[in-house]
Amino acid sequence: MIDVDYYLPGCAPPPDLIMDAVTAILSGELPPKGSVLAPSKSLCDECDRNDSKPDKIEIKELKRPHLTFMDPEKCFLAEGVICMGPATRAGCGQRCIGANMPCRGCFGPTDGVKDHGAKFLSALASLVDINDPEEMEKLVDSIPDPSGLSYMYSLPTSLLTRKRLEKQKV
Repeated sequence: MIDVDYYLPGCAPPPDLIMDAVTAILSGELPPKGSVLAPSKSLCDECDRNDSKPDKIEIKELKRPHLTFMDPEKCFLAEGVICMGPATRAGCGQRCIGANMPCRGCFGPTDGVKDHGAKFLSALASLVDINDPEEMEKLVDSIPDPSGLSYMYSLPTSLLTRKRLEKQKV
């Protein structure tokens, strides 16, 4: 792994974050090395759809974005569409959400999260409202590639990869 001075998240990073980073460099007001130059709150914290989110989201079925109508005013998770907003860093300008597509996690985790994919899976599991094991299995099977989805941008830094690499060294 290569140590870097600062991380500027995004695919591609938005112009305002680039400008903020350049301004910080020029002014000499930089955070500690290794910091991510973006807000540390989650995307859900700044999402325009928060007003439509119920107090408690209870997912009974998962819907694929291309197979369902997604109301451009409603929270994706409240509609049963997987959105990585609860586990993803804010600062992207809600580009995907503004295009009526759920977040896929390109800004990575907030500060203090060791494994972005595990954080997302934990958040999703806390919203599932199913007690029947067969129904739960059906729900899990409705996600074609859970690890690909939850680790789309973070697999190289995941705990899964570290464990695999540790086993290879032995």
